[in-house]
Amino acid sequence: LVQAARRLFDSHRCFQGTHSDSMMQLDCVIPVHAKDFETLGFTIASIRRCCPEVRRIVIVGTCSWDGERDHDVEFVQEDADFWPFRRSDLEDCGCPSGWLLQQLLKLYAPLVLPGLGSNVLVCDADVIWFGEGSVRFLEAATEGSAQFVATRLCTFDSGNCPPIRSAVDLHRYDKFVSAILPGLEKRRAGQETAVCHHACLQRDVLEDLFARIEGDGTPFWVAFREAAKACGGRASEYELYHAFACRFFPQRVVRWMPTFAVVADAEAAMRSPPAGVTFVVAHSHLRGLSKEELKDREGIINGDTQAEILRLMVQGHPQELLAMISGSGML
Repeated sequence: LVQAARRLFDSHRCFQGTHSDSMMQLDCVIPVHAKDFETLGFTIASIRRCCPEVRRIVIVGTCSWDGERDHDVEFVQEDADFWPFRRSDLEDCGCPSGWLLQQLLKLYAPLVLPGLGSNVLVCDADVIWFGEGSVRFLEAATEGSAQFVATRLCTFDSGNCPPIRSAVDLHRYDKFVSAILPGLEKRRAGQETAVCHHACLQRDVLEDLFARIEGDGTPFWVAFREAAKACGGRASEYELYHAFACRFFPQRVVRWMPTFAVVADAEAAMRSPPAGVTFVVAHSHLRGLSKEELKDREGIINGDTQAEILRLMVQGHPQELLAMISGSGML
């Protein structure tokens, strides 16, 4: 099925005649759920404003979004014929079926969606970008006489993450990587993570990943599902791709650690962005939580970690305490 879709892609590309004009371009794929519609418009508008390499934006879900025409995006059904899996195939894996579905949609999209370029930005629907025209994911590179495109792949590590719940991502998916492809390990297991809510994928890297996993005849999505099940539902498309690219295509990987923030209120973050952030992620499950509940959920990553620790220490306490600690030289 994937090969048939690739033939469809090739014929579509030849017919259009414009998709290979430049290697330094991206298409973008965003899986969506109804809960994402609250932030989706902000996400797409920010991509158009801040990410000049992006041309097509495709959203994938169960129902179309009424902002598609205004934001110049395309809609694809998550149960379209070219996807070799269905949501019902991903039940009883230790996590919601939608959690695995959106990961597989991202990994398969560059291989089966007609007309996509060879570089594809996959992005969560609650990520909002900052810095007009300044966010780039591709770098022209050379090695000897060879010319190729390298990708900036976002990570954060233990030294750049304050004590908030995102820190669990540093190790949460370590076992999944080797479960789906024995012998593959994260570059810095337990210390660094690529769970940064987006990734720039390259088709030929994915083709190699799929070929290695499907070597015994098992479809990639089945292997992904079974590895997720073996790990209690703890699966990550971002960790898998990053670990694989670093191991087998190291020249294609540019380490990138931009400052970003986890927030509950997307609109408040847009009105007053945290200093120096490249993007914020506004998780739907954080909306409506109290300040106390958000205390260990919101924070700035890849920023001034000491300042974040200080902020968490004094949160809910008089400002005088902040002044005292700041002036003490403790941090």
